[in-house]
Amino acid sequence: MIWIAVILYAVIAIYLGWRAHKLTEDGATFWTAGRSLSATSVGLSISAGFMSVSWSCVYAVQLFYWYGLAAMWLITIPWLLALTGIYFLANKYHALPAFSQPEMVGDRFGPNAKRIVAFALAFVFLVWGGAEIYVAANLLAPQLSVSVLWTIIGLCVVVGIYATLGGFRAVIATDKLQYIIVAFYILVMAFFAVQGLGDQGKGILPPTSTLTLKSNRSWTDLAGPGVLTILVGLVAYLPGWLFETDLWVRVQAARNDHAARRGMIIAGGNAFLFVGILPFIIGVAALSLFPPVAGDAPAIVGNEGDAIFVALVHYYAPGWLTLLVAVGLVAAAMSTIDTCVNVMALSIAYDMFQLHKKPNGRKLSQYITAVVMVVAGIFALNTESLWDIFYLSGGILTTAVAFPVAAIFIPGVNRRGVTWSAFFGLTGTTVAYFLQAGGVLQMLQPVWLNSTDLAYILWGITSAAVGYLLGSVFKRS
Repeated sequence: MIWIAVILYAVIAIYLGWRAHKLTEDGATFWTAGRSLSATSVGLSISAGFMSVSWSCVYAVQLFYWYGLAAMWLITIPWLLALTGIYFLANKYHALPAFSQPEMVGDRFGPNAKRIVAFALAFVFLVWGGAEIYVAANLLAPQLSVSVLWTIIGLCVVVGIYATLGGFRAVIATDKLQYIIVAFYILVMAFFAVQGLGDQGKGILPPTSTLTLKSNRSWTDLAGPGVLTILVGLVAYLPGWLFETDLWVRVQAARNDHAARRGMIIAGGNAFLFVGILPFIIGVAALSLFPPVAGDAPAIVGNEGDAIFVALVHYYAPGWLTLLVAVGLVAAAMSTIDTCVNVMALSIAYDMFQLHKKPNGRKLSQYITAVVMVVAGIFALNTESLWDIFYLSGGILTTAVAFPVAAIFIPGVNRRGVTWSAFFGLTGTTVAYFLQAGGVLQMLQPVWLNSTDLAYILWGITSAAVGYLLGSVFKRS
């Protein structure tokens, strides 16, 4: 029965991709959906993107399991701040004729800046897409009784078909269906968590004496990760999230400014619930239901608490809900996989090579989308840590994308300085990340900085600033 439900869902998703294909006129509309989205389409599509397996269902829950209530400083609050910022900026950016962020940057600062930003975005969304495939496959494989490898292949084939057929319009169409399924899925998981606490006689939330995994403090301690980690985290990823491309392409695709801003209100409400309240309830409940032992998470919830949903289903879900769990996982995974693949392909086909302007632009764009799907699947086979994945990619958004996009409306900004800043930010963040992973930075930095695990992003920000100064000086010489 599980296989029948999953196959039925896959067929529906492919059908929606085929319908989108019929409405796609050329290479440009393959990427922009004609810039005709309603507020509901904008809001639900954005929401489906962050209500994903790796984001809402695993990473947000994992952070609350790690740090208790204090995790809101690391994910919920900065995410809501980012969406609020996009709401206020929507009118300004939506008025631009350019669709993608690299295109906006190129119109103001030239083709070199455009290519660097496009390359950075392609890398970021390759990382995010691979992470989503990896997490989804590890959660789904046991329920489907197949290997992780074959689960990865199955996900990539289905998403690849409908995303290649219908492009951005197919992503939007499937997102709306996926939103409904995933919203219900997460609500059910929260119900299981609360039910589990009730069975233990602990009410809706566990006692304050319950300790978190990482900080080993009460789940009510608002400084669980440490003030420094919270502050560095805000600096590291808030600017990148504010200019996160998958959100902005939906804003740009709205039919008008009013639809764009109303869409952001819908997304903000969903973020409060599905990146805040429900992951908090699930993650904190898991601390009591599956308490850490000697600083380690029990095997049932994964090494770092990344399989809490699996544990809830195992202990608290009735058998008839297995179908919902399987389809919910598939929908949650595909809602983000298709977005990441679409943005990565957009950055390559639309921004780097401008294939949409060629006579056979739609077909060429479809080829690129299919290739990108294969690359994301291969990357998924080499993914292990969600923490580094989200912070490395979020750091690159901050150091190589946020400033060039923000600078579009800053008067007097040096043209070459922006280009050099993007290049230095991208390379500086990446190099610093590998130096930190290899233990080199730890030997050079003070203990307080090492304790944040985010120092490489600060080095990336410094590199971006140096790049801007050097580019500005070079311009004057």
